[in-house]
Amino acid sequence: MGELFDIEQFSSAFFLMLAINSIVANALLFSSLLLVIGVPVFYMTQTNPEDNRNPNIKKIEILAGVWFHLVLLQALVGEYITHQMSV
Repeated sequence: MGELFDIEQFSSAFFLMLAINSIVANALLFSSLLLVIGVPVFYMTQTNPEDNRNPNIKKIEILAGVWFHLVLLQALVGEYITHQMSV
């Protein structure tokens, strides 16, 4: 059990990977927060609800696209780090 927590066996690359994973995870959380708060605000403040291409709808689509790509990036980074830790 003591071998698992031996900090000297980890390289600086391991801590770099954890830092990158932390940054991506926090970006995903921040983007999720923007979507949870932003979508209702953008819907409530639109001037013409019948217009499907108004600027507020475009902002929601951009936020959703950023969130989706962050989810994919988080999955790839997490899988890469998991693979590197198992080697």
